[in-house]
Amino acid sequence: MSKVTIYSPPSAAQVKNCTADFDLRRAPVPIHLVQFDKTIPILAVALYKGGTAYKLPEDAEANVRMGKRNNLYVYNPVLGCNEGRTLVYVAVTPQMTTQDGVFYPILEVLAGGGVAGTSPLQLVIQRNPVQEGDLEDTSEAQTLADLVSQAAASANAAADSARIVQENKDAIQNANANMEAIKAAPANAKAAAASAKEARSWAVGDTASRPGEGMDNAKYYAALAQQVSQGAVGWYPNYEALYAAHDTGYDGNWAIVGETDTIWVWDSDTGVWKDTGESSKFANYYDKTQIDANFYGKAQIDAKLPKPVTVTVAAGAWTTGDYTVSWDDGGASNYTACATVTVAGVTADSRIAVSDRTRVTDAVRMVAALEPEAGVVKFYANSVPTSAAVFVLEVSQ
Repeated sequence: MSKVTIYSPPSAAQVKNCTADFDLRRAPVPIHLVQFDKTIPILAVALYKGGTAYKLPEDAEANVRMGKRNNLYVYNPVLGCNEGRTLVYVAVTPQMTTQDGVFYPILEVLAGGGVAGTSPLQLVIQRNPVQEGDLEDTSEAQTLADLVSQAAASANAAADSARIVQENKDAIQNANANMEAIKAAPANAKAAAASAKEARSWAVGDTASRPGEGMDNAKYYAALAQQVSQGAVGWYPNYEALYAAHDTGYDGNWAIVGETDTIWVWDSDTGVWKDTGESSKFANYYDKTQIDANFYGKAQIDAKLPKPVTVTVAAGAWTTGDYTVSWDDGGASNYTACATVTVAGVTADSRIAVSDRTRVTDAVRMVAALEPEAGVVKFYANSVPTSAAVFVLEVSQ
C-alpha cells in the first residue's frame, strides 16, 4: 500500500463533496451517480472524529472498502488528500458502478500499526438505460498509480470533449434546431425499410413477411406464365425420342408422343416423363367452327342487346273499336283504340319496352299498351290522344 500524499483533482473532474466520521454515525448525505460512471466523478470526503476535523498522520494509508451484491467487492487506495490532510479524494471506478442501487462504502485508515474505519458513505447509483454487456461485474483492488492515471485520462477526455463541443458549436446548434427531424429519422428509415420489404415481398416473395408470399408474387406469376407459354417441347414419335431430346425438364413442360397419341408431362418429383392418357387429337374438344356455331360471340351478343328506336304515333293514326291484348302470364286487357306504326326490324317475337328517355306528355300518358308484330308496333289506349305521342322504344330479339 502507498502512503497518502497531496493530490489535486483535474479541472474536468466532477467533485462530489461528502463527509465521514470515525466516531459519530449520522445519516450520510446521498451521493448520486449513474451506472457505469467512472473516474470523472471523484468523491471529496471530509474526515471527522467525533464531529471535529481529523488530520491524517503523515505515515497514514487510506483505502475505500465497498461491498457489492453477489459477494463482490471493491478495495482501492484513495487518490490522495488536500494540503491540510483533512480531506481525501476517492476515484469512482467502473467496478463501483456496475450495479445499480444503494451502496454504503467506508474509508479505512491505517496508521501506527492500527486500522480505523469511518461511518459509511451513501452511493445512490441510478440504473443506466443502456447496459454495457462487455463490462464484467467483478471484484476490484487497484493500485494508487492506476487510479491516478485513470482519473487523469478521464479528465483529459472530458477536456477534449469540451474542446470538441466548443469547436463544433455551430454544428451542434444546427443539430438542435433540426432535432425533430433528427428524432424522426429512425422512424422514417424504419418505415422506408418496411415499405421496401413489402415491395420485395410482392415482387419476389422471399421476405417471410406475409402468408403465401412464395406463390403470390410477380416473379412466381411470371414464371408460371412462361411455363404455360413455353411449356410445350414439341411432338416426338415415341417416348425414346422424347427422352433423347429432353432427358430433363421443368414443371409445366409437356410434349405429344405420336406412338400413343397422348400428352406427356414432366414429373419433377420422379424426374421422368409421364403419360397423362389425354388424347393429343383433342377429339373431345370443340373446334373453332363448332364454337362459333354453338356459342355467342361479340356479334351475337350485340344483336341481343336492346336497340333504341324513336317512334311517333300521329294523332290521326288511331282507330276506334274493341281490341284485346293477351299477356304472357295468361291474362288479357281490353282497349277501345289502336294505332299501328311501322318499325323496321321488329318481329312478333321481339321484346319492346318504353325507354326512360321518352319525354312524358299527355298523349304519351294516354297510351296503355304496346304489342310487337312483323314489321310494326301496335299501340293501345282507351281514349284517343288529340296530339302526336313520341316514344323512345328499346327493341331486342
